[in-house]
Order: sequence, then C-alpha cells, then structure tokens
Amino acid sequence: MGKEILLLCSIALLLAGCSPASPPQSEAKPQGRQETKGLEGASAVGYDGKAIRKSVDTTLNKNDERNQELEKELKAGSGEQKQ
Repeated sequence: MGKEILLLCSIALLLAGCSPASPPQSEAKPQGRQETKGLEGASAVGYDGKAIRKSVDTTLNKNDERNQELEKELKAGSGEQKQ
C-alpha cells in the first residue's frame, strides 16, 4: 500500500512538472546585418560589441542608400546623353 502511494505521488509530481511546450520566443526585429555579426565579439575584450555593430550597420546602410542614389543619377545621366 505504501509503495503504491509513493508511486502515485511520483507520477503526479512528474506530470505536474511536464507542462505543454511554450512556443519559442522570436525576436521582434532582426539584429542588424549578417556580415557585422562578428563585431559583437568585441564584448569579450571590454568593448560594447552591440554598440559597435549598431554603428557599423548604420554606416553601411547609409552607404548602401548613397550608392543607390548614385546609380539612379548615373542611369538618369546616361539616358539624357543618348537622346
């Protein structure tokens, strides 16, 4: 009788500890560019790796925008010369 109660209590404790799996928490937004991910390793030597990565990401994004503007201007300029 005592073993049965102990077994039932053990099963009840195991079942109480097993709750349905919660969905994995996804990040609200991407954390920067993939090519700058390694910059966060600067935290290991005392720098703020996340701040460095954010700064480089911002700079690269502005550079990409500027390059797109230049390409548009080049296309517009080459179209005027052909006419």
